[in-house]
Order: sequence, then C-alpha cells, then structure tokens
Amino acid sequence: MRVLVADDDPFSAAILETLLVSAGHQAVLVENGAEAWEALQGPDAPRIVFLDWVMPGIDGLELCRKIRGLTNVEYTYVVMVSSRNKQRDISLGYQAGADEFITKPYKADEVLDRLRVATRLLESTNGVATLRQAFGEARSAAGGDVIVRSGRRVGRVMFFEGRVAWAHISGEPGSLAAMLADVATISREDVRSVLEECTETGRSFADVLVDWGLITRLRLRSIVRDWIRDKVQTIAGLPQARVFFSPEARTATGDMHFPPEEVIPATLLEPLTLPPTRPEAAVTESVMPPARFVADLDDATALTIGERLDRAIAIEGALSAAVFDLRGGICVGSRGSTIDPDLVWSKLRLVTMGELWDDLEDIMISTRQNIYVLRPFTRSPPRIIVLAIDRATTKIGMVRRALAECTDP
Repeated sequence: MRVLVADDDPFSAAILETLLVSAGHQAVLVENGAEAWEALQGPDAPRIVFLDWVMPGIDGLELCRKIRGLTNVEYTYVVMVSSRNKQRDISLGYQAGADEFITKPYKADEVLDRLRVATRLLESTNGVATLRQAFGEARSAAGGDVIVRSGRRVGRVMFFEGRVAWAHISGEPGSLAAMLADVATISREDVRSVLEECTETGRSFADVLVDWGLITRLRLRSIVRDWIRDKVQTIAGLPQARVFFSPEARTATGDMHFPPEEVIPATLLEPLTLPPTRPEAAVTESVMPPARFVADLDDATALTIGERLDRAIAIEGALSAAVFDLRGGICVGSRGSTIDPDLVWSKLRLVTMGELWDDLEDIMISTRQNIYVLRPFTRSPPRIIVLAIDRATTKIGMVRRALAECTDP
C-alpha cells in the first residue's frame, strides 16, 4: 500500500521510509504541506498519511482539516506526527481529524502498530466482528480501541484495563470546550487556562477542574459519562459498519474511566455474572448481578454521599472509600484509589443473607496488604460504606470509630 510521509526533516522522513518499506509498503515522501496536498489529489492517492505537525506552508493540523473536508474520495487514515507530547497537543490533533498521534523520536513498534491498524481498517470489506464481539475482546484486554468504520466516518471506543476511557468520532467535536459548553460555571477562558495548566504540569483535566473549584468531581464525572455514552450510541448506529478491536499498549491517568455497563447499551455487552460463593449456592440462591458504578442520583443524595465520602477518605490510613447500594451491587460514589467493585460486591452479598443486615454494625475483611471495613451507610435504601486501609500502619479501633462518625447524620 502507498503511504504518504509529509515531513520537512529528511532524517525523520528517512526513518519512517525504512519502517514502511520493511513492512511491505511503498513510501511517498514530500517536504511540505502543499506537496502533500497535491499528492492526495491524484487518482492513486495514498490512503495512509503520516503528517508532521510543523511544516512550511500548510502545517499538519491545517492539512488534516483539509483532508477531512474532502467528500469525493475514499477514507484517508491520518497519523499526526510531532515532538509535542502534551495532552493538549494530542487533543488538538484529534480535533483536527487525526486517527492517531505519535511522537518523535519514533518507536518502531509504535509506527508498525499504527500501520497494522490502518491497513486492517482500510482493507476490510465486511464486518470482521460484531460490536458485541469487539466489546467483549476490549473488556478482557489490558487496553485498546474498538474501531468502527462507516464510509468516511470512523468511530473509536477507547478502553483501558477493561474500562471505557473515551469515545471519538471523526468529523465531530471532541474537545474539552465542547464537552463543557453547557456548564454555566465554566467559561471558554476557564477551559483554556485548565488546558495550559495540564500542559505545564502533566495533571489530568479532571483534577485541575475540581481543584480550581470550577465543578464538583461527581458532576464532572456525570458530564463525561453522558458525553461518552452519546458518542457510543452514535457509533453503534453507524450504517454498514466494519468493526474490529485493536489491542494497544496504553497509559491512562485520572479516574474518569467507566465500566462498560455505564456507557455501552446492554444489548451490545455479553452478560457478566459472578460465580456462586459456595457450591450449594447454585441451587439455593440466584446469582446477583455484577457491581457497577453509576452517578444517577438526585443532587441532594449525591451531595450527602459525597460529603460523607470526603470525611471517610480523610481518616488516617484510608486508601479508598466507596458507597454501595445493596439492591444491585451499584457503587454510587467513591474516593481515593481505584476500588474493585466486583471484588467488594462478592463480599457484600453475605450481608444481604438472613437477618444479618438488621443487626450489622460493621464487618472487616483482611487481605495481605489491606483491611476493608464495611459499615451500613443507610438502612433504607440499603447502602453500605466500604473503607480500604493500610493494615501495616493503621489502628483498626480508631478507624472503626472514625468511620462510625462519618455515617452519622
């Protein structure tokens, strides 16, 4: 396959050419945006393009936008190339319509991975997998993208450790400003300032927004969740789509990652169930649904839960805190390090049996590293608060008393 390399640095272009040829492709080299644009007008125009961000004349971002404006050609797969590696730069690349973003100096494996994905997407003539199958692969992988192509539109649902990290559709807004456009307390200038802070410090946009008092974490999480859910719904509705899962090594930061059940329609997910805790349970009890995170609470309830969790995570030695609704194993709020909802829910099932719940004060579960203290949060609806603490440095008695105070009105 012919692959266009637009880069005014001869050394960088030569490296890419060597990698492309080694993978069986033909490299077409140009030195600026104008030459690249001309090369894309011919009848045998390359359909995979590596664009350097900074070039004479038309830069990579502008050229990417021009490519996405073409309506009478086959889809062109665009990989943006730059020495820039800040989150803001990557976001700008995707907003311009890029399919991928890689940084200089090149890593051979990374370039070849992008070529593999691009080739597979462009050469597929029918659905390699259904969305249901692709989402199943993504949930069990360490990271990767479910890619859906429909004509000139390409949608991606990005996964990290089984959770949905983001969703993107070529040709649609995907910026932080667009996502927060309806939040009255956040202006476009606020967004620019947040992005500058993220660029300078490497912090996640969620942490900066919350620390600056522009929005609560619970509200932000709800907005991000709804944004991703809407993108996934659109991707799921793309007609005559070609679908596949592409495993990717990915490093993700922050806590705005969502269990698939929150953002993907249930009809597109394989059912997950927890195994019975005892052999006889398969006969005498029905298996409860897996735990999941939600934020569909009224403002007053969410505020109360958030305040109590803030107090709980402030307890000396606390690593994480979460509140679970026992009616379905639903986590309605959390603080601190990531907590495994399914692991905790498998323990919470015990407190729903018999009359234990009526007399329960607290329960302690010990592992090699941590101790989990479970205590009723509300009796109706039945909710429980879970606090993970460091067993090596924390005094259990003090923690139990402090957690009891957190649950008092």
